Amino acid sequence: MLGGIRGKLEDGVTVVETLRPYYPDDIVLVSNGLFHFVPISDALQHHDYIEENLNVLENGEFQYVEQGEVISHKGIDVSTFQGEIDWDRVAEDGVEFVFIRAIFRGYGSGKLVEDDTFEQNIEGALRAGIKVGVYVFSQAINEEELREETDLLLEKLAPYKIQCPVVFDVETIANADGRMNRLSVEERTNLTIQFCKIMENAGYHPMIYHNMEMAALMLDLQQLEEYDKWFAYYNDNFYYPYKYKVWQYSEKGKVNGISTDVDMNISFEPLWEE
Repeated sequence: MLGGIRGKLEDGVTVVETLRPYYPDDIVLVSNGLFHFVPISDALQHHDYIEENLNVLENGEFQYVEQGEVISHKGIDVSTFQGEIDWDRVAEDGVEFVFIRAIFRGYGSGKLVEDDTFEQNIEGALRAGIKVGVYVFSQAINEEELREETDLLLEKLAPYKIQCPVVFDVETIANADGRMNRLSVEERTNLTIQFCKIMENAGYHPMIYHNMEMAALMLDLQQLEEYDKWFAYYNDNFYYPYKYKVWQYSEKGKVNGISTDVDMNISFEPLWEE
């Protein structure tokens, strides 16, 4: 075992990735500079993705293949950081779906802000025939703030017919004192449930965006089982065991029609009605 650890470290493998094979019953991760070994729960739904079916193209794009056919769908997510987007060129590059940021709340100030490119992005994507979902970067710390976010979000969505989910992004803020960082697991989970229920009641399909840290340490996934998940993990394996429908696998993607780096996603099944 020591020889295996030494060999991987000498090959440049990170410490956390080196440790993971030795703890097959735990999710091993680092948060706030500390290593965590979180037991894998059999009470939660597990995904059935097979690593051999993952196809990484020369340009870095991921595909998921079954019986020789690509079954995954190519997607991106965008915000004002992507600037002016040529949506026709994006569609020609094979992008099938996009999640567009609609609103966000300052992680320090708490100020609720509309993404200033939302309208042009959603209208451009829809015109180009790309399936659209939206997301809100939330830093709500109580029910009143959550309701403020959902009210504004529903107002922004009202003029449009979207085909993909409405997503609650519950990230913490690394290396900063984000206001949502201070919530307990119970508080954060309850706000997430409330968002999903409000979106369902409004006729939308809710989804939860999270990463491994959020899943293992900051959300009670048992209470969130009924909702679809969008999972962020920038590696080329299926280490994370639990079920998710969309995989954000890179933040440094290149897509025709977008001048900046862009987040890349695949969906393992359609997010819209065929």
